[in-house]
Amino acid sequence: MSFYKRMFLVAIPLTIQQLIFSSVNLLDTLMIGQLSEVAIAAVGLSNQFYFVYNLLLFGLSSGGAIFIAQYWGAKESGSISKTTALMLMVAFLFLFPFFILAVFFPSLTLRLFTPDPQVIQLAVGYMQMIGFTLLPAAISYVFYSVLRSTEHAFAAMAFSAITMCLNAFLNWVFIFGLFGLPALGVFGAGLATLIARLVEFCLVVAIVYGKKMPGKLAFIHFKSLTRAFFKRFMVYVLPAMGNEFSWSMGITLYAVIYSHISTDVLAAHRMMNSIENFTFAFLFSIANATAIIVGQELGKKQFNEAIAVAKKSIRINFILSLITGLMVFVFSNWILSVYNVKPEVRGLAYLILGLSLLFLPVKSLNALLVVGIFRAGGDTKYTLFVEGGTLWIIGVPLTAFVGLILRAPFIWVFSMSLIEEVMKVLILSIRYRKRIWVRNVISENI
Repeated sequence: MSFYKRMFLVAIPLTIQQLIFSSVNLLDTLMIGQLSEVAIAAVGLSNQFYFVYNLLLFGLSSGGAIFIAQYWGAKESGSISKTTALMLMVAFLFLFPFFILAVFFPSLTLRLFTPDPQVIQLAVGYMQMIGFTLLPAAISYVFYSVLRSTEHAFAAMAFSAITMCLNAFLNWVFIFGLFGLPALGVFGAGLATLIARLVEFCLVVAIVYGKKMPGKLAFIHFKSLTRAFFKRFMVYVLPAMGNEFSWSMGITLYAVIYSHISTDVLAAHRMMNSIENFTFAFLFSIANATAIIVGQELGKKQFNEAIAVAKKSIRINFILSLITGLMVFVFSNWILSVYNVKPEVRGLAYLILGLSLLFLPVKSLNALLVVGIFRAGGDTKYTLFVEGGTLWIIGVPLTAFVGLILRAPFIWVFSMSLIEEVMKVLILSIRYRKRIWVRNVISENI
């Protein structure tokens, strides 16, 4: 099978899944945006908490996918189920503190993000609902990773589509109070998310066990976990999780900095971020598809083919980043006009969106190198230090200094967060050329 056909078969369902997710996320923000700037900020900050948890799950699932893709390439189905069992155990361990904070201490948690009492009061109920979604979301996330890595991406796409469309419909019903129900506003958005996540969990478990797909678990798979396997797994997965946690905390700190500038700035950034995530759907799907294909080739020990796949993926990624960035910018003014916010908030969102899209090729290449290429070959420790270093040594301090000390206009504050992306791509490009990432992790000694 040719590279482009493989990329098409893997990337298209991933792209559709990501587009649906981003579209619903954008639609949610538009619906909340009909309420007020404070409502946008409340949902945005609550989702920032979930964003940290979600990226930990992504680090776990993408780190686990290193093994699953290589085991699939090596045709070792039993090892896939064993890896799935370990991924679920680690996911349960990490979700517990997030559940406690979201459900039992929402006000305290929100005060870490913003000093605005109006935002906190509005966000408490929403955050508690999000807390109850953590367990079903974790199980679904792990099984999605297994399905995608074993060439069952269309199944994952179908369930994600059903879930996201259900979420959007329930948001519409609960936020605005349709069909005789009371208008629940921000709390209704949280309730809609909880119901949708429970439905998603039931669908995913039913298909994996009903169709006997890869990753189907029995007690024997948990019992067969050994210390040696656990060690091998965690050597690669812990840095991936640490990478995502470090990055998500940095992005969250950006939001905290913005919230201390003003609620209007935070709302503008939230609006921009929803549109940017939609833009990134194509590009992140290429990164995930690359990780799967490169991982499978490394599992077969076809190292030259893995290198060829990486090169072609970089070219595709660059072209798509230019096309999607331009298309979104053309329609961005129209999208932003839908929000029921002050003209100055809309104008600021338009300004920072344009700047962010200008750097889209750099951001997308960083994502491809970290998630799609290096992680596929188990080069996770290096990316942990590079992403963490550029973010915490360059991005966050510069943004905090310019925003909170100098009190510069927000366009300059936001620009500081983009400097670390440029530094990162320079460092990662050097590492890519050294080909340290070209290795088979399922057979090497730890």
